[in-house]
Amino acid sequence: MATVSKDYAKLKDVSDLFTEETLKDILHKVHNGKEINVLSWDFADLNTKGDNYLSIVHKIKVTGTVDGEKAHVNVIVKGMPKNIGRRKTFRSAEFFHNEIEFYTKVISKFEEFIKEKGQTQVLCIPRHLASVTDGEHDYIAMEDISFLGYKPLSRQQFLNKDQCMMILKTIARFHAIPFAYKDQKKEEFKEMIQNLHETYYTMDHWNWYKKFLENIVNINRNALALECPGSKAEKIYNSYTPYDFFKKAVEFCNCKYEPTSVVTQGDSWIPNFLAKPNQDEAMILDFQLARCSSPILDLSTFVYACTDKTIWDEQFDTLLKFYYNELSKTITLLGSNPENVYSWDTFMNEVKEKFVFGLIFTMEVTPMCLLDDSDVFDLDLIKDNEAIDISDVWTVSNIKSQSGRLRLTNIIEHAVEKGFFK
Repeated sequence: MATVSKDYAKLKDVSDLFTEETLKDILHKVHNGKEINVLSWDFADLNTKGDNYLSIVHKIKVTGTVDGEKAHVNVIVKGMPKNIGRRKTFRSAEFFHNEIEFYTKVISKFEEFIKEKGQTQVLCIPRHLASVTDGEHDYIAMEDISFLGYKPLSRQQFLNKDQCMMILKTIARFHAIPFAYKDQKKEEFKEMIQNLHETYYTMDHWNWYKKFLENIVNINRNALALECPGSKAEKIYNSYTPYDFFKKAVEFCNCKYEPTSVVTQGDSWIPNFLAKPNQDEAMILDFQLARCSSPILDLSTFVYACTDKTIWDEQFDTLLKFYYNELSKTITLLGSNPENVYSWDTFMNEVKEKFVFGLIFTMEVTPMCLLDDSDVFDLDLIKDNEAIDISDVWTVSNIKSQSGRLRLTNIIEHAVEKGFFK
């Protein structure tokens, strides 16, 4: 990382509203103190071709003094793409607004709640340090937890049982907080979740999503035709249209005020977790799809997107029990009765009704994570200031490898076998 003393153009690259004063405020938030001075900021580029469709990610080391003592803080900042066509194509402003509302209107309340309970360890997300949302100059600054030893997991490889348990524990603890909060502060919870808006699965977005989903469904049909022709799974899958899948996902995601709905992450697959495997610890990242829904949506996405048939065949019921036990234990720690707020029977009924959501979401992310680097679309080739169809950017085609096709068909067959998809 090259040292630059005070390159104001770099700050402006993030946002016109990301300033030296912002860095000063961040230093103060992390280190307290009365007299804060910013000495320098150093940037490292984290963006590669095709990554971060909705944002540009910056890694910054801020150095300064706090009450005369040298201090620094490491920050990850997401800013809006400078390319206006890219912003409009991916509706960046909507996603930024939702994530910033999540941190400032939801997580801030959860932090107060768990602090009152003396259980701050159950919130496994990086610390929010600063943000702005106005639709043009949006950014969000988070603590860079890589300096605490957290590292990404490979999106090309499935998680083993130990890694899976580690992430499930993190997801369960995260879900337990809104369950307990809702139980003890029902009116405040209802008011809080009004700040979260569905950014992905609503009928308003059908035309935005339609062509891409049609491509995805055809990829799955091709995989089924090659790997399990004439099977029950193929017959059931082919009886659904792309619109049928979308409508079902919309139904699952637009249930903000249902008794079993809590704040969920919305995008729970491998790139959105960082882990310290040797210490059995993980953190959840990226809440641009955060919503209020059944926790089964996060759970089913994680299981189908991040683990494989070997795990499901041998450990599926064990994973469900492990997640539920961790959820129950944390709800109890936070002062509520899990049997009252989300009993085992209620949980299992929701598994039967809603686990198919994981199939719907994972059939999209699987072809994306199988792309070769050479096939990834260069986002800045979107030249004009107007949106283009996302299917022209998220360019996916039939999967060439048998292992890749089986990654899709195994999910469909498992969901059919379990009665989740019929």
